[in-house]
Amino acid sequence: MSHNLLFNPPDKVCNKTEKNNLIQYLNCNYESNPILIERAREFVQFQYSKLDYVGYDPNFDRQFDLNGFSQYFIALDENDEIVATSRIVSRGPFGLPIEYSYRSDTRKRTVIEGGNVAEMNSFAATRMNVGSKVLSLSTDFLLKRNFTSTYGLFDIDRSAMGKLYNRIGAIESFLHPYLIYFPDYGKLVQGNVKPTL
Repeated sequence: MSHNLLFNPPDKVCNKTEKNNLIQYLNCNYESNPILIERAREFVQFQYSKLDYVGYDPNFDRQFDLNGFSQYFIALDENDEIVATSRIVSRGPFGLPIEYSYRSDTRKRTVIEGGNVAEMNSFAATRMNVGSKVLSLSTDFLLKRNFTSTYGLFDIDRSAMGKLYNRIGAIESFLHPYLIYFPDYGKLVQGNVKPTL
């Protein structure tokens, strides 16, 4: 499902945004800290796999990080282990990840409007309070930019994620009021990949 927020392109820096209760909050991109970004990618893949999601392709995902088109918000615990992450992708040479999805009603590729549009994705957290803070930092970043809209997705079978996004101001898209899916990505059900809508 698409979400329409109101929010613009990432800086090319790695900043410590704050430190609370032994949790360190960072924002960075692939150019400023490729090692941390790869760790974040592995963290997201691992957290999603615990929920039986399959089909994650790190090479597909990585193409949106090159040349500073993605900004990550990452929380590290006192042992420098990642406990939450979120990513903002601005449209670059490969477009946005959502533009590789398909509409469930027509089975055609999803077409997103042109202009200064972004996507919020790669959210994962082992602690919801820390995850909420990472989403809040991501939203603050978006609000400081000039995006005409920002899209985010959640599995409709996990409505708690939709409610969490609603708390940070997300609404269902009026421009895209249909469900979408990614081929070969979804939940493993009885040995088959069931696309998540």
